[in-house]
Amino acid sequence: MSTVTTSRLGRLLGYDGVIATLLLGAFRYFLVSLSFVGCLVPVLAFQALVGWQATHIALWLGAAAVLPVAPALHGLVHAAAALLDSEPHVAQTFWRAFADAVRHRWGSALTLGAAVLVLGYDIALLGADAGVLLGAVAVAAVVVAIVVAAAFLSDSPVRGAAYALAAARIVLQRPHLALVWLLLAALAGLATSLPVIGAVAWLSTPALAAVAATICTRTLGFDRARERVGA
Repeated sequence: MSTVTTSRLGRLLGYDGVIATLLLGAFRYFLVSLSFVGCLVPVLAFQALVGWQATHIALWLGAAAVLPVAPALHGLVHAAAALLDSEPHVAQTFWRAFADAVRHRWGSALTLGAAVLVLGYDIALLGADAGVLLGAVAVAAVVVAIVVAAAFLSDSPVRGAAYALAAARIVLQRPHLALVWLLLAALAGLATSLPVIGAVAWLSTPALAAVAATICTRTLGFDRARERVGA
């Protein structure tokens, strides 16, 4: 075997070669996605065991099940930034951001839970006709966009109502960003619902969607908007 061939194989198969780098990168995305999916266990358990029902207990359980979602989004956003910036220990970054959101940004979780509860009661009381469902979907999209904006604003020093207003103001000022976030979320949801490959998609799609959202957010001027609210 020639020296040139040996050198090429070394670059390909070595500990710092192309294959090892790709596998390590895929494993980092897997860790972040697995951490996010772990936070969705209450939602998945609710969907499997209870599901949508027009009863008080089902509506309240559904609202309680989504409480970890907002802190999980905070963790996912921070981990996606760490992935983009090639920082180490992305799983630790996720869980540190999750814990910080639970301690200091619990308003986002309560807002999302309250929105789910109110929308659930609206559908239960008004009926599930096309108009009600369309209105509920529109309101849910706005709430999701604000919660995602709040996740990207998690480094801001503002607190309480000012924090929520800052997130809502950025969504109103940059609706194209909100549409990008919603499109990526919809694509991620569709990927995880595909037959056969849907289960595998759960192990990579959350991190990939978060990284894509972070790239779009940095490109479309979210950082400049964040500076104006004191981040």
